[in-house]
Amino acid sequence: MTLDADFAKQTEELIIKTLDLYKKSGASPRVGQVWDCGRVGDFLCGFFVGEMVGSALSAFQIVHKREPTSKEHMEIIELVERHAGEIKGFFSKFN
Repeated sequence: MTLDADFAKQTEELIIKTLDLYKKSGASPRVGQVWDCGRVGDFLCGFFVGEMVGSALSAFQIVHKREPTSKEHMEIIELVERHAGEIKGFFSKFN
């Protein structure tokens, strides 16, 4: 792994804590109307994954004061993907 262990651990914690927040708060009943999407759960799942990857990439830039390499970028995505089952399972209930 190219990412340093501390950054990977913090990113892992961010994913877990943010998903827990979503589980506690649920979703706005207006999501489907506001964003004109038929499958709200799929929309929210994609939104969440994008949010996690984007937040981790921003954090990487702040911590390391540089852009991640393509390998580091992929490792960040893989950290999110490790939670794919739980993420998809939660958001699928909104479909």
